[in-house]
Amino acid sequence: MKPESIILLSGGLDSTVSAAIARQRTVPLFALTFDYGQRAADMEVAASYKICQALKIKHKIIRLPFFVEFDRIAMLNSGKRSKAKSLGKLKDVWVPNRNGLFISVAACYAEYYGAKLVVTGFNREEAREFPDNSEKFVRAMNRALGYSTLSKVKVRSYVSGYTKKQIYQLGLKHKAPLGHVYSCYMGGKKMCGKCASCKRLRAAKK
Repeated sequence: MKPESIILLSGGLDSTVSAAIARQRTVPLFALTFDYGQRAADMEVAASYKICQALKIKHKIIRLPFFVEFDRIAMLNSGKRSKAKSLGKLKDVWVPNRNGLFISVAACYAEYYGAKLVVTGFNREEAREFPDNSEKFVRAMNRALGYSTLSKVKVRSYVSGYTKKQIYQLGLKHKAPLGHVYSCYMGGKKMCGKCASCKRLRAAKK
């Protein structure tokens, strides 16, 4: 029997492909997309909604308004306006405990609704720079969730062992709705093509 899952979906490549695989290997109850005041919030929500429609998964939006206090973070709307090329370093796009918080919120839903898994879109390539994308981080979260959830909810990324290019190919294989992917830090109606996220997506398609 397939386990039930809660999916974390940003609308980007990794979470979209992981969601498509989760659609095949689990029974998704719904996907969660977070609006934490990031520049791309509206576009990420819109992309995630379309992806959920394509995958026939229910979609929920979770708003975290307290991030508005963090006015020194460049990728948030509350932060200083920066050019796209400046959003290429870890310090420019790092949001304190973002992935830890997202997983914890999803685990609340998972335990309440009886799901066994929280599905994320972490990848091997970004794990080199972002420690909260790594498999080591996932193992640590699973240990913590073993204490904080009575049902011992687990975190799983179906793309954590792959590079961006490999994830794109995996998405084609699993018929992920790649046409709806949005992966830009700047949040414009069209992806800027200059920020680090845009460059990674473009390289993945080559």
